[in-house]
Amino acid sequence: MILGLSAGIVLLVYFILKQKKRSTAANEQDNDVVTVSTLQVALLGTTQGLQSELSELTLTADTETTLGLIQLLQESALVLLRNSESWTHVLASSQTVQSREEAEVLFKKLSLQKRSKFSAETLTNVGGRVNRRDAVNFDRYEASADYIVVTLLVGTADDKPLFGDVRSVETLKEALEKLGSMPSDYLMVFELLWSPQAEEDSLSYDDLLSHYTDMIQIV
Repeated sequence: MILGLSAGIVLLVYFILKQKKRSTAANEQDNDVVTVSTLQVALLGTTQGLQSELSELTLTADTETTLGLIQLLQESALVLLRNSESWTHVLASSQTVQSREEAEVLFKKLSLQKRSKFSAETLTNVGGRVNRRDAVNFDRYEASADYIVVTLLVGTADDKPLFGDVRSVETLKEALEKLGSMPSDYLMVFELLWSPQAEEDSLSYDDLLSHYTDMIQIV
């Protein structure tokens, strides 16, 4: 199922860095071990300025450089941290695999799972190319629309998971701080998604239950 409503919009930022083998002593960046992490946060739809901030970050991000990509990850984490009082639900996973080929397969699978929930991708920045598309409008049967969902999907050169069980405000803050302080040479791939993209839209409680069944309420 996809989100059949005007809120069914995703913003996507996606960029894969060329892998570089180093001639120095072996370290985490040198081997083929990759950690793929997902951090998905639902916030109250009344959160002021959240979608506008993420849209602005995406429009100005230089996704063709390592510095631009790490800055986008840092700023995205900061936007979520600044709105911690609006957090309601979370889904977190961090998995280490033994090869870059396996990591690519896992990352693409997770990306497809997240993106397939949406009826349209209305704002994208892929490799420095920004595209906008008009949203498809759908009739809504209820006036209440209460949530915004933001997803950070990251591949890094870490040899172990970045975080474990995340279900509280404290552990979510720690996970976001971990991502926000990521060394630039560890970041290999980053995808940022949120729904809805437009400031005037948000998801209903039924939308959240139907399309984000794995998310748990923050305690």
